[in-house]
Amino acid sequence: MTFLYFILFTILFYYVFKFSMRLIMPFAMRKLAERMMKKAQQSQQYTHGGQNPFGHSNPFGGYQDQSQSRKPDNKVHVDYVPPKEEPKKNGAATAGEFVDFEEIK
Repeated sequence: MTFLYFILFTILFYYVFKFSMRLIMPFAMRKLAERMMKKAQQSQQYTHGGQNPFGHSNPFGGYQDQSQSRKPDNKVHVDYVPPKEEPKKNGAATAGEFVDFEEIK
């Protein structure tokens, strides 16, 4: 009889737990996402000239990225242009190695 109570209690606990997680998890995930967004916004303020507990605009010293020191002049600046690739040759010369074989009967 105690085994029957154990099985009944286990099944009941499983369904109560499942139902409560469906109610609680969306709320918990929303709060976690809000906390992570807030932390990301604070770290972005630290790196882009906001109040920094280290006293500098950059926590690693006076070094500033070159892209931050430029003034916007409404023009596009290209730092890197990849080299143009040569057109691929199609044909037997680039197809690889051909091997002769004989059929065995």
